[in-house]
Amino acid sequence: MGSLASRSARSTAGMGKQSGVSLIELMVTLAVLGVLIGLAVPSFSQLIARNRLTAAANEYVSAIQTARMEAVRRNGRVVLCPSANGTTCSGADWQRVILFFDADRNNDAGAGDTLIRDVVATQGGIVVKGTAPLATNNRMWFSADGFVRMGNPVVRSADITLCSSAVDSGPNLRSVKVNVSRVHVEPSVVAGCN
Repeated sequence: MGSLASRSARSTAGMGKQSGVSLIELMVTLAVLGVLIGLAVPSFSQLIARNRLTAAANEYVSAIQTARMEAVRRNGRVVLCPSANGTTCSGADWQRVILFFDADRNNDAGAGDTLIRDVVATQGGIVVKGTAPLATNNRMWFSADGFVRMGNPVVRSADITLCSSAVDSGPNLRSVKVNVSRVHVEPSVVAGCN
């Protein structure tokens, strides 16, 4: 087993070695970490911009599907239109839209109509536009049959496009396509979001 003196001599012999990290090793590690962070931050900001665009497109898909379901449920017309104040239809800026049950069937939110939802997609440099025929009449509505109509009752398809100027590479445009009663999103790339 050994004597107490020999155990003491062995334990003091190991005390000369110190374990730890030198200042140079620490500085090299921090420099490597700084380079990795410098490379990761731009990619992360692009990821955030793409996620914001996708979330905004999903919000419009949800609003359109809600309008269709509410039209069928209420057995009447539910309108989706651009709005500046969140209570009435106004202008052609699709950055903010409202859904309302159109009791008097005049395609305008009035006293007898019921506001269902207010959707805003203005954060993160996202530009929202309605394509033809939405660009001319600025109204989309669903009837009790669940089919979409825009302007002339014969027109049953249109797109709401969402474009992000913050997305540098990859698909920076989402087209929310509405056709009869089907809604889907198509990503694509455009030069600029004018």
